[in-house]
Amino acid sequence: MAHDVIVVGGGIAGCAAAERLAGEGLSVVLLERGALAGGATGRNQGGLLPSPVPACGGLFAEAIAFYEEAARDRGVSFRFRPHGYLLVASDEDGLARARNHGRALTEVGFPTQEIGPADLRTVEPGLAPDLAGAVAVDGAHALHPVLAAVALAGRAARAGAEIRTHTTVRGLTTDGDRVTGVVTDAGPLAAGAVVLAAGPWARSLAQQVGSDVPVFGSRGWLVRTAPVTDTAFRHTLMQSTWHGPVGLKRSGPPLLADIAAPAATATQVVFSLQPLPGGDVVLGSSSGPALQPDDPGDGEEAVALIAAAAARHVPVLAEAPVRAAWSGVRPMSPDGLPLVGPAPGAPGLWLLTGFGIDGMPLAPGTARLLTEYVVSGRCPAGAEPFAPGRFDD
Repeated sequence: MAHDVIVVGGGIAGCAAAERLAGEGLSVVLLERGALAGGATGRNQGGLLPSPVPACGGLFAEAIAFYEEAARDRGVSFRFRPHGYLLVASDEDGLARARNHGRALTEVGFPTQEIGPADLRTVEPGLAPDLAGAVAVDGAHALHPVLAAVALAGRAARAGAEIRTHTTVRGLTTDGDRVTGVVTDAGPLAAGAVVLAAGPWARSLAQQVGSDVPVFGSRGWLVRTAPVTDTAFRHTLMQSTWHGPVGLKRSGPPLLADIAAPAATATQVVFSLQPLPGGDVVLGSSSGPALQPDDPGDGEEAVALIAAAAARHVPVLAEAPVRAAWSGVRPMSPDGLPLVGPAPGAPGLWLLTGFGIDGMPLAPGTARLLTEYVVSGRCPAGAEPFAPGRFDD
C-alpha cells in the first residue's frame, strides 16, 4: 500500500516532519537506518541557543513553544529547561566579536547584556580570572536531544505515522523524472512524496535521481567530564565564533588543501561548555572535514584541542575526570542555512537538511514550513530563505 509521504531519517528533523505531516492527516512512514537520533541529533550538546540570523529568529521562538508543548505531553520526558547563556571572550578581539554577536541578537529580539571581567567570575566562578569579559544572552534553553527525538517520534506515532528503525534506504524509485518511493533491503515502498531528512547522506540519495543537493558533512567532536566537585556551572558558555558576523563556518565542502593539511590545522575548535542536570559538563566543539561520515578519523587531534580550549577558559576543569568523547557529522550548506522544500529537478522529492549546528532549534519550524509546502504545493511565507534552489544562480 502506498503512503502519502515517506520521511527518510530519524533525527530531530525527520521526527518533527513525521509529527507535522501525520498531524495533517497524511499517511506517513519514517525510515531510519539505525536507532532514532543515531546521527547528528544524538551527538550534540542539547543546547537551544538563539541565532542572530534574521531568518531564524521566528523559528527559534516557534521551537521553544513547540518543545514546551511537547514537554507537557504524555510520553517521554526530554528534560527541556531554560538555561543561561554567556558568550565568553579571552581577549579584546574576542570581546569585540561577542559585542557584535550580542548586537545582532538584540536586533532580532534576544536581549543581551555585557559583563565586565571584574563581575564575570561572580556570575561563573569557574572561569579563568584573566578573561576579557562576556555577553549574557536571554532566551536560551536546553534539552536531551536523543530523548527529544524519541518524544517527537512518539507524538508522530500517536498522530498515525509509522516509525521503522533499522531500515536502510538504498535508493529512490522513479516514474519518468518523478520520485515515487524508496528502495529498502526489504523491497520498494511507494509514496506520493519522499522527504530526505538524512543529514549529509541526503546528497548521495538525491544524486541518484539527478538532483545535486549542496549539503556536505562537517565532523564535530565533544568531550564529557565528571562533575567538578566545588563548582556548579550556571550557563552554557561559548566563544562567539559559531554564529554572528564573524563565524566559524565553511562556505562549501572541504577543499583538497583542507584534506592535505595536518589535522590540527584542518580541524578548527571553539570553546563551548554545556552543563548537564547531573553536574557533568559537555565540552566542545570542533569542525573538520568529513568526507567519510562513518569514519571519525580526526578524533585524537580534535579532542586534544577541545581539552586545551576548555582548560584555558575554565581552569578548574583540568582536574575533572573525562568520561567520554564522541563525534557527529553535521549536515552543512554553503550559506549555513537549512534546505527546506522541493529538490531541484526531482518532482516528488523534498529536502529537510543542511541545519549545521542549528538542527535542534530550527527543526520544528522548518518541519512546519515543509509540511505546508507539501500539503498546499505552494512555498509558504518564511520558507524563501531556505529554498533548496537558491544556489543555482
